[in-house]
Amino acid sequence: MLDEVFAEYGVFLEQNASLQFEGAEGAAKIRALVESYTSDPPKTLDGAAVTRLRNYSDETFHDVEGDEIPKENMIIVDLDDGRRVAVRPSGTEPKIKFYMFARREPPAGGRFAADQILEIKSETKASLDRLWQWVRKDAETRLTT
Repeated sequence: MLDEVFAEYGVFLEQNASLQFEGAEGAAKIRALVESYTSDPPKTLDGAAVTRLRNYSDETFHDVEGDEIPKENMIIVDLDDGRRVAVRPSGTEPKIKFYMFARREPPAGGRFAADQILEIKSETKASLDRLWQWVRKDAETRLTT
């Protein structure tokens, strides 16, 4: 049934991953890494241009009903290919979490054929895997510069 939804509305997948840093030194690395996304925002991620960076700790956002969303230590990076990455430090563990989202829309005014869904899901999942590898390497670079 989910494949029927994907055929009509598009394939939407997500994946999460994290980097762990122990102790006081690790906490400092996590803070520095989160801050680096606003002080030195990426221009591209995995070959896709960054179209928007939303900082939920500094900016004000509203939900679809117009209610203000509470401030949160989280950054969301939107890419021109429809993928997104949310970055936030864990509040309970010594790690920084990355939530990655991808979508593949059906053709305008149409649907995906049933025999396309498996391949499209596989391609979309592969794009999330590539994105995580890119983000992980970028995080390592951000911590060494």
